[in-house]
Amino acid sequence: MPTKSIVEGAFLSAITALLFLASLYIPLLGTLISFLCPLPIIILCLRHDIKTALLALFISFLLVTLLAGPFQGLIAVFGFGILGIAIGIAIKEKLSVWEILLIGSISSFASKIILMLLGLWLMGINPLMLGVEQIDQSIQQSLSFYQNMGFDPAQLEIVKNSLLQSLELIRVAFPAMLVLASVFDTIINYWVAGKILKRFGYILAPFTPFQQWRVGHSFFWSYMAGIFILIINSRFNNPALQRIGVNIQLLFSIIFLVTGLALVAYIIQYYKIKSFFFWVICVLVFMQPFLSLVVTWMGILDIWLDFRRLVTFGPGKKTD
Repeated sequence: MPTKSIVEGAFLSAITALLFLASLYIPLLGTLISFLCPLPIIILCLRHDIKTALLALFISFLLVTLLAGPFQGLIAVFGFGILGIAIGIAIKEKLSVWEILLIGSISSFASKIILMLLGLWLMGINPLMLGVEQIDQSIQQSLSFYQNMGFDPAQLEIVKNSLLQSLELIRVAFPAMLVLASVFDTIINYWVAGKILKRFGYILAPFTPFQQWRVGHSFFWSYMAGIFILIINSRFNNPALQRIGVNIQLLFSIIFLVTGLALVAYIIQYYKIKSFFFWVICVLVFMQPFLSLVVTWMGILDIWLDFRRLVTFGPGKKTD
């Protein structure tokens, strides 16, 4: 291995370990830092080869293990390292943006599954469900606080049932949330990599502008398949069918919500409305379930009606 590769590999493996440890121990800011963790591995894949990147990843594992423990070292490898290698190789092979996102999302999802299995095997815990357990504890603490403050027990019972139903939905829909988290990880890491690698002379292919995001008919039929499974399950009451149907419906509902917001962004841009109003709409959509449903159906109907074409050219008009 060339000396230059060894030196850069050692330096970037140390940076990877420092970024990961910072993401663990710095409150709030650590979440943002975590999106930088795969970046040194991506740089090594681009500047050298996969052998150098794997060696640097192993050194990062040793450093994190020495400083924070072996389980944290495994999280560094599988939580960020594999994703960094997958994105780095895909970029080096000059694949399209969507191919990179697909490979990255699959790698991120596989890493999360491996982490979950390792957590169950080594420590008897699921590291990916720790957030759900924390939510459960927060709910119990909040209810105890309000009870000590003298709130009406009947109202507390209503609030408790609502929160527990939400928590149960999180547990049931965990696979869909895992898929969405994997896609989100890849998008954010690719975007961050594009911004930083530009300073090193690497120009990554840009995303399709958010205002143009749409999905095909297959997404609609997949969404309908989830609803159909839930309808069948209303007769058979099978927990497995219930879980499958809920996960499919939730996954594609969120996709349609995102594409609906993309349509809203296009309309705001087309009529030259200040972008501030888009963010106001986003806040309202996430606060009001009815508005969220409306925007989701905008994303669904856009598959068939192509609202951008109607807005731009008017009904009945055609482009050249």
